[in-house]
Amino acid sequence: MDLSPLIPPAIWQAPLRVLGCGLAGLLVLVLAQWAGLGGFAQALAAQPALIAAVLVFAVGLGFAGFLWWLAARSFALLRDPATTAAQLASLRDLPLALPEGTVRAVLALIVGVIGLPLLLFSQALRLPDAVAGYVNGIIAGVFGYYFGARGGAGDAATARRATEALATTTQAQEQLRAENAALAQQAAGAAVPGQVAGALGSLSRQIAVAETLVETLGPALPPGLLPEGAAEALAQARDATAAAGRLAAGQADAGTLAQLNQALAGLTGASGPFPALLRAAGAVLPAAGGPLGAAALLVGLGWQAGSAAWHRWRAQVLDAPHDPAVFEAGSLTPSAAALRLAEAPVFARVFAARAAEPGFMADLLDLVLREDAAARLWAGHGADFASPAEAAQGLAEFRRALLAERVAADVTPDAVRGLAAALAPLAPGADAATARQVLAAAGSAQAPAVQALGLLVGEMRARKLDPIATLRELTP
Repeated sequence: MDLSPLIPPAIWQAPLRVLGCGLAGLLVLVLAQWAGLGGFAQALAAQPALIAAVLVFAVGLGFAGFLWWLAARSFALLRDPATTAAQLASLRDLPLALPEGTVRAVLALIVGVIGLPLLLFSQALRLPDAVAGYVNGIIAGVFGYYFGARGGAGDAATARRATEALATTTQAQEQLRAENAALAQQAAGAAVPGQVAGALGSLSRQIAVAETLVETLGPALPPGLLPEGAAEALAQARDATAAAGRLAAGQADAGTLAQLNQALAGLTGASGPFPALLRAAGAVLPAAGGPLGAAALLVGLGWQAGSAAWHRWRAQVLDAPHDPAVFEAGSLTPSAAALRLAEAPVFARVFAARAAEPGFMADLLDLVLREDAAARLWAGHGADFASPAEAAQGLAEFRRALLAERVAADVTPDAVRGLAAALAPLAPGADAATARQVLAAAGSAQAPAVQALGLLVGEMRARKLDPIATLRELTP
């Protein structure tokens, strides 16, 4: 029956070898007795100490053979190509290159196997009491040292394992840091194309706005409204965009990204044309957050306005000639028109006393909204004005007041809250009241920067250039 699948040969072969050696020794003695060689056996029986000496010699040979076998296994391990340098270094620190504690265990076994039988059978072996005492002292000393060393070996082993664990942890941490550094470098390299694409998108938006300001509106703007070097910054941005566009996929590197960011900073920084215009316009508008807040809010209101509201916004900001189309039928009432008289000094002087007359404000409102209102006003009320010029001035004031009322009605709290959130952090906390103040100031200031901003918003609407993302990229 083959037991190898159940019990490994290394477990049952060794005991069988020991049993075979013992049986062979007994067989030798039996054969010697059968052959009449009993003299040797009788001599051994007559001298028990000789028996002990033979046994001690045999045990010594057995342990020597055991040590030779262990040493052979260790040398085979040293010759094995799979043995690492770290394992070789650890074996050099061990006695006889054997596992730690092997030599102590063998010595303790020799003393125990030989000494204990001698001590127990000292009377039968006729050993003197002094010899028995020596043997007892040797056994006690060896066993005391061995078990004492074994008792302290736990702390040493614990310390050694702790040291090895610390070394392993340190090595693992170093390896982890190296891997993290490599991953970070790979991630940075992989992120460059995405960052380049983002920078290109931002730069393209800023170039479109800068082109409108520098090349389309620039010749008609007052000198000094746009900063010096605006054309050079635009040219640099175009060159950076063209250079990045000529690169094949995957060729963009950190140098390309730095060049794009530098060009983008030239257009979005304080010296860029768009931020400079916003600051100039914001100087004549009520404060709405940061230095660009009021102008950014004005641009956002014009961009998100519907068709009719956009025409009113443009007429308010640019002080455009009167267009009856900006007022829908029924959007203005006589009572609202009466309230606006206070904002038109000439009409307030002439018509304040008659405003309460039934039907008067309705007739006046119908008159001022017509295209030939100036001629009708002078024909019907010329005696109330000092001159046709004063009548025209009063008409213009009243129309601006009516327009401001209608433009303010276009501003809803929900729309302003959404716009303020989209423009954060340029116009934080802007509300409908602030937006109406900005629009009213834009209509009354008649500043070149504000009018240039109105023209710019018109161009951006025509070219479908969303200014919200462009505004958020500017440096406050």
